[in-house]
Amino acid sequence: MNKTFIDQLLGFISTPFGLIGIAIGLLMVAKAGRDRPTAWLLFSLCCFASSLNTYGDQWIKVPPPLMFPLQQIRANGRPLAIVFLILLVFLALQTQSNWRQRIFPKAIDYLMVVQFAIFAKTLLYGSQEFALISGLTFGGIIFMLKMGLGRWMSDDENFHLAVKSIAVAGLIFIVINGVQFLVNRQPITFVQGRFLGTTGNPQHAGVLLAATIPCLMFLIQSSPGWNFAKFLWSGVLLVTMYFLLLTGSRTGLIMGAISILLFYRNNGGAWFRVIFFLAILAALVMPFLHPDSLSSSSTGIDGSVSDRFTSTNNTREGAWNGMWSGFMNNIVFGSPLEGDRMGFGENSWLAAGDQLGLVGFIPMMMMGWESVKLIWKLNQLSNRDSYYFFQSSAIIAGLGSMLIGSFFESFLLGNLTFAMLAFLIYLLMGGYLLEVDRVRTHYARAEAEAEFADRSGVYQ
Repeated sequence: MNKTFIDQLLGFISTPFGLIGIAIGLLMVAKAGRDRPTAWLLFSLCCFASSLNTYGDQWIKVPPPLMFPLQQIRANGRPLAIVFLILLVFLALQTQSNWRQRIFPKAIDYLMVVQFAIFAKTLLYGSQEFALISGLTFGGIIFMLKMGLGRWMSDDENFHLAVKSIAVAGLIFIVINGVQFLVNRQPITFVQGRFLGTTGNPQHAGVLLAATIPCLMFLIQSSPGWNFAKFLWSGVLLVTMYFLLLTGSRTGLIMGAISILLFYRNNGGAWFRVIFFLAILAALVMPFLHPDSLSSSSTGIDGSVSDRFTSTNNTREGAWNGMWSGFMNNIVFGSPLEGDRMGFGENSWLAAGDQLGLVGFIPMMMMGWESVKLIWKLNQLSNRDSYYFFQSSAIIAGLGSMLIGSFFESFLLGNLTFAMLAFLIYLLMGGYLLEVDRVRTHYARAEAEAEFADRSGVYQ
C-alpha cells in the first residue's frame, strides 16, 4: 500500500467498472440502513474482496489471466476492499447505540496494541506513507467493528446473520472459483498444481476455506429439516473441503480437522454423521489421488499436491529458526526494518517477536491468552445452556482452528485480509455470547432476589 496503491485506487474509481461498483455500493448502503441482512451482505463482500490477490514470485511475474470479468475483479481486489470498508464505515456512523456495554473482548484490545507497534515501527523506520495508509485502514476496520457490526449484533438474529456473513463470503469465493475451475482450471491451479483460486497463494486459499467451515457447519445444524438452505450449505461445505484438498495446504487441512473436532466435541451422534460424510468425500476424491490417473486437464488432485499431505518434511524449520534467532538478537524492539515495510514469516507469534521484539510479542501473547480464555468460557456456556451449544461451538471451532493455524502462517499480523476479518468477527461474536450470558445471569439473579424478598415479607 504505497503510491502505486493510491494510483490504483484512484484509477479504479475513475473506470466505468469502478463507477458502477460504487453506485451499486451506495444503493446497498441506502438499503442497508433499513435492512440489516443487506448490511451483513456488504460485510461479506468486503471479506471476499479482502481475499483477492495475484500470485507472484521471482519466476512468475504475471500470473495467467482469469476469464472475464473475474480477471478485472481480482486485479482490483484491494481497491474494492477499501471501497467496501468505507461504505461499512458510513453505515457504522448511522448505527445507534443499544444495550451492549462492552463490544470488544480483551483479545481485540491486545491485537490493537500489536497493530499499533507495527504502525509505529513502520512510521519511524520504513515508509511513512505506507504506515499511514495501513494505520488508517486498520483504524477503519476497528471503527467499523465497534460502531457498526458490534452494535448490529444485539440479538440472536443478528448473531445468525454474522455467522452467515462469513459463510456467504466463502460461498462467493466457491462460486466464482468454481466457474473458473469448470471453464479453465489452469489459471487457479498453476502453482505446482495447487489450488489458489483468486487469492495470492494456495496457503491463503487454504486458510480462507478452513475459516468458513465452522460457519457452514453451524448453518447446517441450525436449519430445521432438510430444506433448501440445508442442502445449499451442505453442498458448499462439500465443495469447500474438496477445494481445501486441492490447495495442498497442510495448515488448511489441520485447521479444517480441528474445526470439526471442536464443533462436535460433545456430540457423538454428529460425529458419526461427520465421519460418514468424510467417508463419502474420500470415496469421491481418493480415485483421483493416484498420480498415474492425472493429467493437466484432469478434474482430480495433482500428484504433487497429494504428496504434500504424506510428506514429513518441515518446510518451515528454516524460517522458524531465523525468526527465533532474530528475536533473541533483538529482544526488545525486534530486528531492524529492511525496506519500507515489514515482512512476516510463517508463524504469527515468532514473526511478532522477530519484527517487534517484546514490545509486540507480549501483547501478542496476551491476545492469545485472552482468546483461549474466551474459548474456555464459551465451552462452559455451552455446557450450562444447551440453547447456545451450536452458537458457542461455531466460535470455539473458528477461534481454535485459527489460533492453531497462526502457528504456521502469519495471518494474525495482517491488515485488511480475509483471515484478519474472520478472526476479528469470531472474537466479536464470542464477546456477544458472553455478554448475553452475563446480562441474563444478572437479571435472573435480580429476579430471584426480588422473589426471595417478596416471600420473606409474606412470612414476616
